[in-house]
Amino acid sequence: MSIGKLIGKGNTAEVYLWGKNDVIKIFDQRIPEGLIKNEYDANLQIQFLQLPSPRAKGIIEFEGKIGIIYKKLEGVSLTDLLSKNPFSIKKNAKLFSQLHFQIHQKDGNNLPKQKEYLLKNIQMTDLLTIQEKQSICEYLRSLPEGNQVCHGDFHPDHILVSKDQVKVIDWMTASSGNPIGDIAKTFIIIKYTYLPKSMPHIIRMLLEVLRDNFCRYYLEEYEKQTGISMEEIEKWTLPVMASRLAEGVHPDEQQLLLQAVRSKYKEYIPN
Repeated sequence: MSIGKLIGKGNTAEVYLWGKNDVIKIFDQRIPEGLIKNEYDANLQIQFLQLPSPRAKGIIEFEGKIGIIYKKLEGVSLTDLLSKNPFSIKKNAKLFSQLHFQIHQKDGNNLPKQKEYLLKNIQMTDLLTIQEKQSICEYLRSLPEGNQVCHGDFHPDHILVSKDQVKVIDWMTASSGNPIGDIAKTFIIIKYTYLPKSMPHIIRMLLEVLRDNFCRYYLEEYEKQTGISMEEIEKWTLPVMASRLAEGVHPDEQQLLLQAVRSKYKEYIPN
């Protein structure tokens, strides 16, 4: 099988056409093979649970790299939809929230544990002191457990929308855990994602307003469905932000997260 054109690129992988009906997601060589296997296994479990996800068809080696073959999906990302029509923000935030809620209704017992993933990442970062990491890990262990499916990287770029379906992609960090922690992760991704300094100031301001409003509508809709409050979500932000420091985000985003972690640390960790 010959590889087709590049159709998508992220922090960890590139996606190419693979024949007429499939795509291949080829991972960067820095990504451990175990994490790639986790994504494949998670997708099989997500398919079994009948959640809206691409069908994983196999793992192969291609030109010295590991790839997962998926059935090709039609559609555009929710990010693109919002860019083309900012006035659809409330409607699409509601769709986004309802989709996240749908995921959280499923039993995730066969997936890796959410807290184990967070604890591992917190220990990996070199931006925090040993004492800070120990205290944040202790605090994380005290937060309520859960066993629902959590995506772990749920944001508008990972939602593909077409005329007759909506699909969620990139399940590499899917886990079994507390939905509140998963909501906190989405909130943090949307709030802190790096915007290039080269971007015109007015465009940057408009994007910041757009994502702030999208996040507000998303959280309001989720609270309507579940009663989960922002206060409950805030309690998870400290360990989730600390974990995010080890996820290869842009250095400027890292610094914003680090400042927020230190602020939350004073709020939630007793002297």
